[in-house]
Amino acid sequence: SSVRTASAECRSRMDKATCFGSQLEFSVAKAEDYDSVVAFVVEHYYKDEPMSNSYIYDSNPAHDDVEFSVSFLLQGMAVKAVDVDCGNRLVGVSIANPVYPGYVQDLLEAAEQAKTQKWRDSLKLLARLQQSVNVLQRCNVSKCYDIEIVAVHPEYRGRSIGTRLFEEQFRRGRQLGYPVASADCSSYYSARIAERVGMECVGRLAFSHYKDDHGVQLFQPKAPHVEIQTFVKVLQ
Repeated sequence: SSVRTASAECRSRMDKATCFGSQLEFSVAKAEDYDSVVAFVVEHYYKDEPMSNSYIYDSNPAHDDVEFSVSFLLQGMAVKAVDVDCGNRLVGVSIANPVYPGYVQDLLEAAEQAKTQKWRDSLKLLARLQQSVNVLQRCNVSKCYDIEIVAVHPEYRGRSIGTRLFEEQFRRGRQLGYPVASADCSSYYSARIAERVGMECVGRLAFSHYKDDHGVQLFQPKAPHVEIQTFVKVLQ
């Protein structure tokens, strides 16, 4: 029991970081955080995420995209960072989702049922990425912890919170029994973080190379966001 107590105290110290005078705490997001997380990712993720804000027909967040992504909070696959010194202000969020055999087919079926054209086209792109990389086959595993969203409040950026959110997600993935983590980074900056935390790039898709059946490039972000890079990391 003394070992478990010591480990808990160690984790407690690790969950508190000094950030330019602000005490930050990282934890698994809970059901009661759902509404605040939705508001946070709409404001601080989708508006900045290259794939979302460069969709040629609509740069606004697709509500069915947001609903799908945040739903995994209810499965314990989201972590949050709060500024304790500012009344537990939410300053960072990361959300993952499971990849499993049949996942690509489920994405394509979800695309056919999507309420918005933007989410339908996004799902088809995600399915294309999954097909081309095939993390499960590549890593010889039956499931993967896919880190989908990493968002940091603008006032707190440049302080390694994104790095810490990745690391907290690795720990959460291990706790949930996932052998491998992955991330499709559409942002040049999130890709650099993925490299920094030891993830390996196993696939690339240039936005200019992804077009619809009519030859239209659906996602047209500005440089340096020119491609989606898929990263993996062995967790166990």
